[in-house]
Amino acid sequence: MKFYPSEIVNLAREKRVKGVSVTKISRELKIPDTTIGRWVRDISSDYPSSNRAKLNNLEQKEKYKHILANTRISKNEARLLCSLIYWCEGSKYPSSNFIAFSNSDHRLVRTFLFLFKRAFEVDMRKVRIHLQIHSDHDSDKTRSFWSELLEVPPTQFYKPTVTDPMKKMKRLDYQGTCTLKYFDSKLLLQITGIFEEFAKLFGEVA
Repeated sequence: MKFYPSEIVNLAREKRVKGVSVTKISRELKIPDTTIGRWVRDISSDYPSSNRAKLNNLEQKEKYKHILANTRISKNEARLLCSLIYWCEGSKYPSSNFIAFSNSDHRLVRTFLFLFKRAFEVDMRKVRIHLQIHSDHDSDKTRSFWSELLEVPPTQFYKPTVTDPMKKMKRLDYQGTCTLKYFDSKLLLQITGIFEEFAKLFGEVA
């Protein structure tokens, strides 16, 4: 491990106190950012410059929130949105002959299920859930989390697949990967047909 004089360490800390980013300090002093980060880890990042950045980020996030005010999604709009989301994260025909939507973002899974129910005649008794969780998860608590979120009873859950986490750093609020299954080949083809038609209108190369 390379050692640096205290003057350099103090200079880096002074810059950080003024709100200079770790990356910029690293570039200016030609010292690895991991080293700089270790030197300044005890210094709060709540500086005026950081506050300005946070405020700008918040403003950008809220810029178009007004378009959702009083939004009412029609059945056809729900069909389009559902099919587009499924296009991104769902199993496709002919590799699958049933609907299977997988994701670890619980908000996305819940959104898909909401649109799916809004768009089509769905028998919730036919929905099945398969979870892939890590060995350090409490399987009962994780199943309860998804069951309450999706309003699907635990009796409609398969036995989860348990794997060891590959990274030491845990993802915040990670509840495993959820696969929602619905065994209806005709409905799968209908969803497929919608996003394929959409691709013809906007996504195909001339």
